[in-house]
Amino acid sequence: MSESSLSQVDALQLWAVLGSEGKATTDLGIARSSIPAYSVGVEAWLDRLAQTYLRQLCRKNAHFKVVIAPYGGGKTHFLMSLGTRALDEGFAAAYIACGPGASLDQPLDLYRQFVRQLRLPGEETAPGIRSLIREVVRFKRQQMQEHQVPNQEAAFDQWLRHVRDEPHPDNAFGRVMVEALKAAWNPELDVVGDAAIRWLQGDLETLTRDERQILRLGQIAANARADFGRNLLLSLVRFTREAGVHGVVLLFDEVETLFTARGKSLLRVLSAMRVLVDLPTGVPGGVPLFGVFSAVPDVLNELSRYPALQQRLAVVGASFDEGNDFAAQLLLERLDRQDHLLGAIGIRLIEVGEQALGIRFDQELQQANALRLADVAAERNLEVDARRLFVKTWVNLLNLQRNEGERAFGEAELAQRYQGFFDAVKSSDAEEDDEP
Repeated sequence: MSESSLSQVDALQLWAVLGSEGKATTDLGIARSSIPAYSVGVEAWLDRLAQTYLRQLCRKNAHFKVVIAPYGGGKTHFLMSLGTRALDEGFAAAYIACGPGASLDQPLDLYRQFVRQLRLPGEETAPGIRSLIREVVRFKRQQMQEHQVPNQEAAFDQWLRHVRDEPHPDNAFGRVMVEALKAAWNPELDVVGDAAIRWLQGDLETLTRDERQILRLGQIAANARADFGRNLLLSLVRFTREAGVHGVVLLFDEVETLFTARGKSLLRVLSAMRVLVDLPTGVPGGVPLFGVFSAVPDVLNELSRYPALQQRLAVVGASFDEGNDFAAQLLLERLDRQDHLLGAIGIRLIEVGEQALGIRFDQELQQANALRLADVAAERNLEVDARRLFVKTWVNLLNLQRNEGERAFGEAELAQRYQGFFDAVKSSDAEEDDEP
């Protein structure tokens, strides 16, 4: 996709978010059109990941990587770019911001977030389990029509028996999924489809005693919920292939927020992360999953507290930027020289601004301003990476010129404005950290 795929309203929405936050949406549905409008510098790495993992390895087995960059260094942008690429490659994708309610050491909570965020390749498809089930039924109907199946009801019933009887990581998954599929195939015969969907969403407490009886489900003990959440995740990832997708790309952002724990709490997080990385290897037939964590560089130091995890995410031999596609770590600071990358982003954002604001900028003048601001941003050490600050500063400078007229900005003024936006970002982040 290119920036021309953005409508004026979508462009204005993107412009407003970039101007206030310096980063775009984490909604994969919106990101599919907004991210390509100003993204530069990541395509070569995305091409390599797509070729090695999305087109080959992760169509059968699970693989994991960790994206490393400072705060504001483009981690979320990279994850969203990878997520949109995954959708284009025929994978389902889910973005999860780690934190309260989405911690690696709380697998059932993590699964609930995964189900809510799971998005299929269709651009009009909403995220969630209901969309997945509808798409599975639509895909099965399409397959039957293509093969000119004379009795679709009988064929669907036969396939449902296969779903029910096939071994799944969670023993009840197939039985419950069958009830949800039957309800989607023929709503008039629905008996317990809504309860099945709620169970598949991980909302166990919402099921009544009668619904559990019909579905033949027992209560899940507190000490069994971790394994239950993990097995549900693996089961659903494998099942997504029934919708015609190749697998799932699971994006874990802001992992460093989980590393504020200390002592035994930190070890629980590290252990849970290691279990998540290892778990798919024990599933017969494999799990078609590409899992990517993102974190700040300090997290690498924390991994040394848990050698089993450190070993799995260590770089052996050449690094990814040196051409080793199998390297577990992606260091975003090695994508390109900072000033080159920021300058290219700035030039792309001029076009986005024109579409959002409905005006024409002096391209030569604004490109010079963008490159000058990129030099200022790359030279300054403000305890955070320059990308987020650069985007926010540049969008606001273009807005300013829309209202006050275009002009060339000197380095001294650009440095002052850049510092001002840094102070605002730092103050905002501090307020977020202070929230209970």
